[in-house]
Amino acid sequence: MEKSFTLILIGLLSLVSTAQDSLCVFKIDGNALAKFDTSNKPIKKGDVLAEKNTVYLTSPSKVTLINSKGEAFKLTNAGTYHYNDILRNEYIENQKSLTSKYFKMIWKELTNKDAEKAIIGGVFRGDVLMEFPKDSAYVASNKLTLKWKTENDSTEYFIFIKNIKTDQILKLATNGSEISVYKDQRFFEDGDEFQWTVLTSEFPNLKNAVFFDFKLISKNDYKTYSEAYSDLIQDLEALGLTDLEIENTICQTYGLCK
Repeated sequence: MEKSFTLILIGLLSLVSTAQDSLCVFKIDGNALAKFDTSNKPIKKGDVLAEKNTVYLTSPSKVTLINSKGEAFKLTNAGTYHYNDILRNEYIENQKSLTSKYFKMIWKELTNKDAEKAIIGGVFRGDVLMEFPKDSAYVASNKLTLKWKTENDSTEYFIFIKNIKTDQILKLATNGSEISVYKDQRFFEDGDEFQWTVLTSEFPNLKNAVFFDFKLISKNDYKTYSEAYSDLIQDLEALGLTDLEIENTICQTYGLCK
């Protein structure tokens, strides 16, 4: 028994060590190949590269990779890159602390995506369908689009939005995976806080439902709140992300959305 446990522990430590010594593809513009075992395959965001892998880059493609320390590496010139070659292409000088924390978080998310899905879907979240706005989000938009996951055996979804200040509940139904509402209705006002949920039952017991919170904010508030991420925004701009990609990054990661 002890021998089996020791072997399992060594295997787990080996996996952890391998993951920590790896690089993960964060962004790719164009096409690039990597050698996996004996064959070359196109790489995509989320692919993990270890010391045995070699990257082949053709012009005008670009690849950005990150590691577990939150460091970013960018390949911009056509050529063959072995693992150590990639490490010599660290991209952001004087990288900000917030950027390192962000890349560490994204690295964990990308390298542990299967495990996280199992945990979120099977243990903590149950049958929670909501995807956007994420819990505790701040949203600055005249058009609020709610998005959720669908289930194979369900053809209709019921959306419940509660105004926390007034206790009013807006009930909507659709057979799709998203629906849009507008702030020109009296139900929605900047500064108000809301809860929302998506269910497959038309008349559920809402006391047993899981709700996500979100708050509507003005465009001026969005500008003010986004100043907290100015260092990260500058570094993402340096990596070549567009304004829209940066806005989506801040929204998906920190819940501050336009």
